[in-house]
Amino acid sequence: MPGLRQPLSGAGRPAPPPPAGPRLAGEAHALAAGAAVLRPGLVLGRGDRWVVPVLAELLDAVPALWGGGRGMLSVVAVGDLARLIARLGLAGALTGRVWHASHPDPVSTGELLAALARHRVLPAVSRELSWEECLERLRARPTRVSERQFALVARDHWYDSREVWAAAGCPPGPGPLERLAGSASWYRSRLAAPA
Repeated sequence: MPGLRQPLSGAGRPAPPPPAGPRLAGEAHALAAGAAVLRPGLVLGRGDRWVVPVLAELLDAVPALWGGGRGMLSVVAVGDLARLIARLGLAGALTGRVWHASHPDPVSTGELLAALARHRVLPAVSRELSWEECLERLRARPTRVSERQFALVARDHWYDSREVWAAAGCPPGPGPLERLAGSASWYRSRLAAPA
């Protein structure tokens, strides 16, 4: 596909293939029309109905630092992502390609869980379990979260997003963990509400 570049994961390895199914088809149409395609990582902040709720569900099933909390993730605060989208829209010339759009500095799973615990969104955890032990516990206590989804939030899953911020001339901000204070009360009320 012209203009589509194979991204590298944080470890310099080729990244997993692009999304499959309807999302990939939608991206192909957008690229063919000359649009830019943004692939944000995990988006944190008001309106998040996937990332932190999934973390809460997984902590309930596997109350530990998964794989020692060392997995590195692409994360972005919703407000910073919105600023980036606006700047890209104003730039206009940054079309016809795929951009990874997370904060340039990846966040470890352990750092993310600790920040959410500091804001009383999730319980604090300190016990470490290997990835294999985590999977055993997840299988023993099934949740709505698949093993693949578990891996997306617990193991290395990040992409170098520095280029999109530079191309848009947009500072990325202090980072998604610094932005959590602004959405902590929203998360607490959301997680306390019955499903």
